[in-house]
Amino acid sequence: MRNILLLAGITMLMISCGPDYKTEVERMMRERDSLMAQYDAKDSVINGYMQDIAEIQTSIEGLTAQEEMLNREGANNTEISQDAKTRIMGDIEGIRQMIDQNKKKLSDLQSRVRKSNVKVAELEKMIGSLNSQLAVRDSSINSLNENIFALNGKITTMQTEIDTIVIESARKTAEITDKTTKLHTAYYTVGDYKTLRDKKVLAKQGGFLGLGKAKTMVPDFNREAFTQIDFTSTKTIQLNTKSAKLLSTHPTGSYNLLSENKKVTAIEITDPEKFWQASKYLVVVTD
Repeated sequence: MRNILLLAGITMLMISCGPDYKTEVERMMRERDSLMAQYDAKDSVINGYMQDIAEIQTSIEGLTAQEEMLNREGANNTEISQDAKTRIMGDIEGIRQMIDQNKKKLSDLQSRVRKSNVKVAELEKMIGSLNSQLAVRDSSINSLNENIFALNGKITTMQTEIDTIVIESARKTAEITDKTTKLHTAYYTVGDYKTLRDKKVLAKQGGFLGLGKAKTMVPDFNREAFTQIDFTSTKTIQLNTKSAKLLSTHPTGSYNLLSENKKVTAIEITDPEKFWQASKYLVVVTD
């Protein structure tokens, strides 16, 4: 249409100008070519701007998709692993870098548009929309980043609490084990009177004028002369002697003296709880 109007104008000019029309037509043709060149240049510039806008828009859409994916993965879920949180933090940093790159591209585009003096309302509207979208993405990724940091803080606190509980549990377990060990600990010593006397376990007391003295345990007897056992697992104490007598207090019926070939071979403890109830120290005098 533009070319048709131009040709019509040239034809009218030829009719009105007479013999001098040739020079005027040539001038008008040069003006037309110049205008067409300017139009093509402007059109090329705008197309270039539109391509830049399309690339930035595509990038923003990609950022949105990545952000939505992070949210779906449960950035606010305290059950996700530390490795997952580390990866999410890396993804967030990647998104932030892309936002910064798009901001720079958009700033360069705005600068080129201003310098080219191209005034297209729709173009300026698109650039404004891109700026708004980037601002939203920037704000959203900042919120997501804050949530992750807050989550890391909660996890650190929870881990500290768990560590405290584990330490306390270990302490209580050790305390229970120690008390159980002490509760189930008993001691025994076996020997003839002279041996146990020398070990400061037994002594003779009572009687009259040195006669009729009884063998008894020393009140403050030497505990190092005894062997320590767990009475829940030790049910038999080997003796292998001609005779044996218990000088410590242990209820009848809670044990047996086992014999073989006229020798007392062992003490069999049939009821450990009852046997060790009165005394945790067993003294056996042999002959």
